[in-house]
Amino acid sequence: MESKFDCDKPDSYQLKKSSKDSDSPRDTYLEDKPQSEAKSVSSLSSSNRERKDSSFKEEKLQQVERELDEEVDLEFQNLLKTPNTGTIAISNDPLAKKILSGFKINWMKMKDGETNKPIWSSSNWGNEMFDKEIEENISKDILRCKIVAREINFSSRELIENFRIEQRVYFAGQCIEEWFFKFGFVIPGSTNTWEQSITAASPDQMMKAEVLSGNVTFETSFYSNDLFICKNLVRIFYF
Repeated sequence: MESKFDCDKPDSYQLKKSSKDSDSPRDTYLEDKPQSEAKSVSSLSSSNRERKDSSFKEEKLQQVERELDEEVDLEFQNLLKTPNTGTIAISNDPLAKKILSGFKINWMKMKDGETNKPIWSSSNWGNEMFDKEIEENISKDILRCKIVAREINFSSRELIENFRIEQRVYFAGQCIEEWFFKFGFVIPGSTNTWEQSITAASPDQMMKAEVLSGNVTFETSFYSNDLFICKNLVRIFYF
């Protein structure tokens, strides 16, 4: 199997006694208003409570999102301060190992996101991509693209609940960029093509190919929800 994938306010009314000359509240009614349109105090209170609950949940969700953003920013700032070129790792979790044993990246391609001009396609990495650092040669034309479109074709024998990747770019021992991509549910026994778009830095912020070549590494971590599966490392040479 292959899939492809970026209260109404009441009108004014008067209360009057019923024909049964009674002072009981149950004998009053809304004049010229059908019974089905009358809103009891209890239903209005319930509606108000529901709106308050909904507003509280929304505020709570926004707070959680702000806290997550702060954690990501703090982690990135720490990465900037810590000399690193990225690592290769495989999880010791039994489920993660089971997923990895049936997971394979078949190919990857990159092209100019505006013109669709092909720029690079991967070699056959096989399973060694999670065992050692990979070296790839890419045309420096990719550094001139405002948007880079990337396609990853992968197969998975196992179900992956929420497949996502975190990618960090290291230069001269420091993390200079961090990207997050989410694919979602992966059907067991499926082959999928995942399309992603990466917006490049402005020309005045872009370093020269000669400076980057051989000194830049891409560390990619693979997850199922929050379960870490593995990470690989690719060193880029520009020509």
